Amino acid sequence: MRLINIHQVDNKEFDEQVFRYSTIGSLIVFSIFFALFLACVGHYVWYSVSFSVELWSNLVYLWFAFWFSFISCLAWSRYRAGILVSNWLMRSSSSRTLIKFRSFQNYNFPETDLVVIEIYWREIEWVRMTKETSHKQGSDGGVTEFFTYLDMKLNSSQEELNIIRQGLVNERSLKPLSSKVNELKSELFHARKSKAPKHELDGIKEHLRREKSVKHLSKGSHVKYHDYPVILVDDAVLRIRWNGIKPNIKKTLVYLSDFVKIEKNNKIESDSSGKLEVKELDDMIMDRVSKGDKIDAIKLVQRHYDYSNTEAKLFVDELMGQQSTNKDN
Repeated sequence: MRLINIHQVDNKEFDEQVFRYSTIGSLIVFSIFFALFLACVGHYVWYSVSFSVELWSNLVYLWFAFWFSFISCLAWSRYRAGILVSNWLMRSSSSRTLIKFRSFQNYNFPETDLVVIEIYWREIEWVRMTKETSHKQGSDGGVTEFFTYLDMKLNSSQEELNIIRQGLVNERSLKPLSSKVNELKSELFHARKSKAPKHELDGIKEHLRREKSVKHLSKGSHVKYHDYPVILVDDAVLRIRWNGIKPNIKKTLVYLSDFVKIEKNNKIESDSSGKLEVKELDDMIMDRVSKGDKIDAIKLVQRHYDYSNTEAKLFVDELMGQQSTNKDN
């Protein structure tokens, strides 16, 4: 078992079976809400030409148009990420499997990061399907969500498990991509103005080229999606979220049965709407963050610690950062 980067993945070897996120759902959501956005704009144009539009009517049209366009943009962003070659969660060959714990939506981050776990089949004791029923408090009452996971029990040493754990922590602590292009352009301008030595100018130019490359990789976006499809539970169980993955979990288990033992299905239930102990609260917060549900994590902190919204955000960010700090100590 080892961690490798995406450049080290030999696609030809691991094309025997590739598990990807389906793009159909995102495309359907985009099509529906983009059509609603166009219908809203079209109706507004027709109504404003035919009748006099009052201020409150303008606000209503603007409100609906904003949300329709916002949701369609989110769906389009997910669809665009889904059609890239970087959209894969697991790849397998006859001897081993690869698991990428970086979200396919964070494709803009460097491909040199160690985000792929390479595991030989002999290093897996068993696999199983886990179904989770998750309850949380929504704006209109209780909300229930359902998650499907592929669990892998690893036959790995504590040192190897620590390597995986550290890789997952590093991924959580990543900051959104940023570029210093404007700062370096200003620095280059002043260096030329002051007639700096050629080697100094060349150094600034080289740094500027690297930063432009980072800006290009970010595709114009500095967003980091808080989506973590892989976690380590019970010390040696790798839990992989399988919602929206093709092939589906049942076909995946049939495929894996040729290489590893299949354990009986598992069911778990989580509830963040009730009173939780401190340890349970911390675990629940990290669980919500791992699912990309940072909003519910913040609500948990607000409700249980009576924090303000700003304080709760800082608490969640600090809790995520503490793991990185503990790693360094």
